[in-house]
Amino acid sequence: MIRYTLLIFNILIFTPVFSLIIILIGLFDKQKNYTSYFAKLWARIILKFSLVNSSIEGIGNIRANDKFVIISNHQSFIDILVTFSLLPLNISFFTKKELFYIPLFGWALYSAGMIPVDRYNKSKSKESVALALDRINKTNLSILNYPEGTRTSFEGLKPFKKGGFILAIESNIPILPICLIYNQNNITNNIRIVVADSIETLNYNTEQRDDLISITRETITKSMKS
Repeated sequence: MIRYTLLIFNILIFTPVFSLIIILIGLFDKQKNYTSYFAKLWARIILKFSLVNSSIEGIGNIRANDKFVIISNHQSFIDILVTFSLLPLNISFFTKKELFYIPLFGWALYSAGMIPVDRYNKSKSKESVALALDRINKTNLSILNYPEGTRTSFEGLKPFKKGGFILAIESNIPILPICLIYNQNNITNNIRIVVADSIETLNYNTEQRDDLISITRETITKSMKS
């Protein structure tokens, strides 16, 4: 309970400060290296001052200087904090467009290269994928995707949506499957990220996306049981 209270308090304190920094730096940071640095620092400071314990396994599966489409399960509102703090990658992620309307915070999302998604208009999903592809081509960002679309239970995975996999195929960059594992009795204690072997996408086309979804889903399921 103490960690959870500290977490909420620190999010409220540090998010406006780092949002302002990222907005100012983002005006000049075309590759998004510096905005990514401060986004990671934001996450690490919040977790540290909130006494949240987290660790990463399989970090050797992340090749230096590579870009990935990161596919992850989604179980908690602090998934973003943990992922940003532990993965040694510059990260953008798909997030609901309503967050971009929040003063300061929404502007920081835009400046850092995050990708808005209209969850109520499926016909616009192609626009989000196209924007993510542009981010990959023009910056040093990897793209984080939660294919379940919403937070789920600790016991299993919901069906995966296809957008992140189409992006991986069209960009010809590997998928990096990661799995966040929480202590169900206390989600702020002993959080683990398990990084699996990357999955190459060069031999897939968009008609084969279901095969790619199946392989990735199976990989993450195995990590959940580790």
